[in-house]
Amino acid sequence: MKKEFRYLILIGILNFFLFISVFILLQQKSIYNHTLGLISENYERSGNWDNYEIKKVAKPFVQVTNEKLDTWDASIYKCISESMYSLETTTYVKVRPAFFPLFPMFWKITHSSALAVSILNYLIYIFSVAILVVFLLNTSLLNKVIVFAILISIPSSINYCIPYSESLFLLTTTLAMVGITQKKYWLFFIGCFLLSMVRPATVFVFFAILLAEFVIFIQQKEVRIFIKEIALKLLPFMLGYCTVIFIQYLYTDSWTALFDARKYWTPVVAFDHFSDWSVEGFGLSIFAMCFICLPGIVFILSLIFFKRKTSILNYLKALCNYKNAYLFFISIIYLIGICVFSLSTQGFDFHSFSRYILSSPLFYIVVLIMLNYLDNKPLLLVSILYCTITLLTVLFLRNVEYGGDKIQFSFVGLYLFIITGAYLLMKNRIPLSFQICMALGIILLNSVWNTYLLNIFLCNGWIFT
Repeated sequence: MKKEFRYLILIGILNFFLFISVFILLQQKSIYNHTLGLISENYERSGNWDNYEIKKVAKPFVQVTNEKLDTWDASIYKCISESMYSLETTTYVKVRPAFFPLFPMFWKITHSSALAVSILNYLIYIFSVAILVVFLLNTSLLNKVIVFAILISIPSSINYCIPYSESLFLLTTTLAMVGITQKKYWLFFIGCFLLSMVRPATVFVFFAILLAEFVIFIQQKEVRIFIKEIALKLLPFMLGYCTVIFIQYLYTDSWTALFDARKYWTPVVAFDHFSDWSVEGFGLSIFAMCFICLPGIVFILSLIFFKRKTSILNYLKALCNYKNAYLFFISIIYLIGICVFSLSTQGFDFHSFSRYILSSPLFYIVVLIMLNYLDNKPLLLVSILYCTITLLTVLFLRNVEYGGDKIQFSFVGLYLFIITGAYLLMKNRIPLSFQICMALGIILLNSVWNTYLLNIFLCNGWIFT
């Protein structure tokens, strides 16, 4: 296991240098104009906050600086790291309590710049994904290396390379899930306690665990065990949330600062048309909805309405063993919960939806467990299901006005996700040499796309919130 982990970390470091190299090359005008500049444009923002303009321009990537990284949510996290929730600092004073303290405290303790904390985030990212691959993926070392290299370069992985809380969300969830599968409560406790201090969305993890325990109770009908498990799993979350509220109280003299801050997120819910803050984000959100959330909903409905199916009965029995079936159930419920919450509070406005789904640790858990499950399934059946979802996605895009022409570079993230998913499903059925060549090609294309997204973020474009 240690040998596998070392190999994966090495691959992660090599991937980092690949990403940096691609970004630096695309900063050179001559290289950019003869490569990415032929098929895409970059964003440029001008004006102030109340009167701004974002337009597309034909110019190479910008320089990476601490100032450019200090934008959007990153600037709020930085403000909290410097003065916590003190009312004496007026910057973001009304909305700061909506952001949980673990990542700002990590930023403060490490005394890092925005650039340095971004690098630390990436290292935490590859460390966490490596743990998940080692513990969850049942295959050879070579296959683990290939899957790991693909996963850390997927078209949404850029969220782990900026000053956001995604990496700590991934690490703390990984600790909790390993604690579950290895039946080490102390590890689960630490992971969940820290997890609950990362961001408010972790409450969906808590509810998913409760629902899983309720399903097990229905199967086993052991009241004493059910109450014990609920209490043990409730404790670290409650302690974590109480710690967050107490920390905020120390600086604001208010026990309700968190809930007061959430009042400033009151979007107009509209279901009359699809929209997003960027076409790039919309494309990624469509993949999250069509390939992750909707199949997840179908899976849960099958558990409810087809209880007599042998495969479903076997799954429910496996759920009681606290192994992969348990993690899969929790992850699917979390992703569906985020989906339903986003639709109910944002309507068909998909801004940041892809970040909530594709950059969550539960997404990685679902992917790894699904790869185990589908590995010995007939290729024809798997291909038909995947092609069907792809076809439905294409038909959906043809009937959606938002985004304009669907054959444009802004939608490349969506198409790369589809290609990456198809490769992961079929890679074990193709010759090894061809498998490796395809993996290298996909990783390179995904890296180019992620550098493009990073450049948008540095230019203060509408892509991450």
